Amino acid sequence: MQSKYYLIIGIVALVIIAGVVWINLTRNQSESLTALSPYVEFEGTVISLSLDESGNYYEGAEIVSDPSDSAVVRIDKIIETGGSSNFDWSSIGIKEGKETSLNFKYTVRPTKIITVVGETTQSGDTVSHTIVPTKITFEDGYFVFRINGNLGTETILPGLQEGSKFKTKLWKTFEVKVDKYEILP
Repeated sequence: MQSKYYLIIGIVALVIIAGVVWINLTRNQSESLTALSPYVEFEGTVISLSLDESGNYYEGAEIVSDPSDSAVVRIDKIIETGGSSNFDWSSIGIKEGKETSLNFKYTVRPTKIITVVGETTQSGDTVSHTIVPTKITFEDGYFVFRINGNLGTETILPGLQEGSKFKTKLWKTFEVKVDKYEILP
């Protein structure tokens, strides 16, 4: 009877360890794919904004899906291109002096991106990893995105307006969206 108990505990421990390994491999694989993907870093100026007004955002409320905001941006300067292949960025409108419509991964409005690290614990031979559920809320005038990651960080994107100058890096993955950006003076 006691050996059956140890067998069950062993199987449960293996399943948990396999899950943690799978999560880390998946995360590392997606990071590796992004690192190999073609990218372009550029400076641009916002010409106009298209805000997704489909949802009503209330203080402290959890949001089901992020706003699908976009902006028409004039590409002022291409700083660098790279990655594992020579993607023609001009094929999707990324060319100095050209105006192009870009979608945003988060939103063009003020945003906080909080990266939360799950907790790994060990009790005897059992190792467990807690994955923090991701969610989007609206707090203090910011869209707050809580995402899983390796380091606990908080990034504030102040929001864009017509005439805003910013710098960003686009990656050519499944979809091309502006992720994080830096406001320029």
